[in-house]
Amino acid sequence: MKTLYFDIDGTVLDIGFGQPKSALTNGRFETAIRRAGFQKLICVGSIISVFHLAHELGRSVDEVGAIFNLCGGSFSDEFWFRQTVQLVPDPKHRTQHINFAEDWWYVDDMAEEYFKLDKMEELFANHKDKRVFTPTPIGDGQDILNWLFNKALFLNK
Repeated sequence: MKTLYFDIDGTVLDIGFGQPKSALTNGRFETAIRRAGFQKLICVGSIISVFHLAHELGRSVDEVGAIFNLCGGSFSDEFWFRQTVQLVPDPKHRTQHINFAEDWWYVDDMAEEYFKLDKMEELFANHKDKRVFTPTPIGDGQDILNWLFNKALFLNK
């Protein structure tokens, strides 16, 4: 199953302004993901830690709906999003949850730091700009669309 692990802040959202990156809005991120053939999305964003805290406080949270809304129009089909997205259980150690038996892909502006934290520097180095993409945290997101088109759509394992 072709799976995309994705971050939010600095990846989908411009880290400088907290707004969706303009090239990804109006559902363009979703369109690129779907064209590249991804069947499953796994959100690795730090916001998941906030959801865990809310649950500990006895609060009910629609995590997937919150992520859909937070991404500010980068996804347009909420039904498809709800059917496709899962959350990583521990966003601090997000790379430990990558299923390497699947056709995995990973996009995160802090990818190198998280792979290093989980002692996977060599894996990061071997897959950098191929299966693993580190977009610029401040930008319009076109770099992500280019990566999805040039790498994820046309490259096999």
